[in-house]
Amino acid sequence: MFSEMVHDLEHGIFPDLGLLRGRCHAAVTKKLALVRLPPAYWESDPKRNPDTRHLLWAILLLHDLDLFEVIKGIILMEEAEGKGLSAEDFWTNSVEEFLALAPDLHFKALLQEQVAWVEKGPEGSHK
Repeated sequence: MFSEMVHDLEHGIFPDLGLLRGRCHAAVTKKLALVRLPPAYWESDPKRNPDTRHLLWAILLLHDLDLFEVIKGIILMEEAEGKGLSAEDFWTNSVEEFLALAPDLHFKALLQEQVAWVEKGPEGSHK
């Protein structure tokens, strides 16, 4: 669902936020429906089970605090099913991978700004 976003970021381009918002809302809907099922029924197809890291990256780009709260819950539900990472470790790894997408230091600094709004947030840290 987010391959175009990842491709754009790897090439130093910010994705169209209007399109990204639509994809993000669709992905959140799919993800919430999926995590409500028993884990045995969780699909691996990213069209039915969007990659949680990619969903987090999209939310970071959108600066959507409400969706950020939703993704935090999704991360906790998925990790509770034994993926072996704490939510904090998932956050750290996902942010490192997000920043690694940058093709140069200038774009990496721009991506760091996309992460900073969550880490600083209006009420302090939201992680």
